[in-house]
Amino acid sequence: MTISTELERQPIDCRTAVRQLWDYLDHELDAVRMAEVTAHVERCAECGEHFAFARTFLSALSASRSDVSDAAALRSRVVEALQREGFSSDA
Repeated sequence: MTISTELERQPIDCRTAVRQLWDYLDHELDAVRMAEVTAHVERCAECGEHFAFARTFLSALSASRSDVSDAAALRSRVVEALQREGFSSDA
C-alpha cells in the first residue's frame, strides 16, 4: 500500500509554476499547490524574477486604477511604476 505524503511529492517544474502564476498571486490555489509554487519560486531564480515582475505589475496596475478613463495615461503610470521598481522596457 502506497500512501502519498507531502514528503513523497516531487517538486514542480518551471512550466507548472508559471501556468499557476495568476491563480497563485490571487491566492486561488489550494494550500498544497500554494506551498508547491512558493517552494519552487523560492529556489528558482528565473521564476522568482518572473513572479516578482508579475507582483509589481499587479501592484502598479492597482495603484493606477484611480482614473482609468485615459488608457494612455494609465499605461504611462504603469510603466513609470515598473521602472521605479527597477524593471526596464528592454525585454
